[in-house]
This record gives sequence, C-alpha cells and structure tokens, in this order.
Amino acid sequence: MRSLNPSTRAKAIEIANRMLEQGALDKQQVVALSVDQARKWARMAHSESLNSSWQPRL
Repeated sequence: MRSLNPSTRAKAIEIANRMLEQGALDKQQVVALSVDQARKWARMAHSESLNSSWQPRL
C-alpha cells in the first residue's frame, strides 16, 4: 500500500476494514483485493473528473 497515493491508500484501507468486518479470513487476500478495488476507484474518479471538465466544441 505504500506505493499508493494518499487518497487511494485511504480508500484501500476503508475497503479492507469493511471486508474484515464482514468476516474475510485471509488478511493478505483482503489487502490485495482492497488495493485492486481502490485503484479501480481512483481510475474511475480520475476519468470522471476529466469528463466533467470536457466541453463540447461548438
């Protein structure tokens, strides 16, 4: 998780905590899955911010 930027890391921790609360057993798997999901979240957030600033040419 050290390689993640702060907002993505925070999201990964949030996801991992939720998974652990739901009874996920393997902590290594939880970390891997939460990092993967957080990276997807970051890509989506980034693409949405790019699309929201886009203006059509008239």
